[in-house]
Amino acid sequence: MENVLDLDKFVVPMGDSSKGGGFYFFRGLGIKDYKSTFKAWLRQFPRPIFIIAAKGNTMVSWVYIDVWSDRALDGEPVYVLRAIETLPSLRGRKVGFKVTLYALKEVVGYTIVKPLTREAARFFKKMGFMEPEEFRKCPIDLTQHHGYLILPPYRREMLLNSYRHVISGY
Repeated sequence: MENVLDLDKFVVPMGDSSKGGGFYFFRGLGIKDYKSTFKAWLRQFPRPIFIIAAKGNTMVSWVYIDVWSDRALDGEPVYVLRAIETLPSLRGRKVGFKVTLYALKEVVGYTIVKPLTREAARFFKKMGFMEPEEFRKCPIDLTQHHGYLILPPYRREMLLNSYRHVISGY
């Protein structure tokens, strides 16, 4: 999604964890009005990557990737996956996985993420994200940013090639 006005075409369901009917996870982290937050993100420059999945005009999943302020030690760009969320009723159906694949098609270089839960860490590790300690020499200076996982370019390419049939036609 590139235009702020495009968001007005979609219903962004809100809910809470007890009912499971809408987006709620990031409300505890400061997002009170998802649609207004999404619009603020899309007004930034350089433009972030904001991909949604919708059923009809209802948003069911979204991912937000932004440019990291520093490049990797080898000069490659670094992107940070800031947030991803899928409606609770659709979790476990690979909707968030597919939305993330589409977003990863749009980046070059490294992608980093800071998982907020163990479940999220498992999700990203299954996609090929690595702990900084898994590298002989960590390609990104994360000394001031603990808890991040890194998806190196070669693993991103392997992931996208493995799921080419899922994301073709995009």
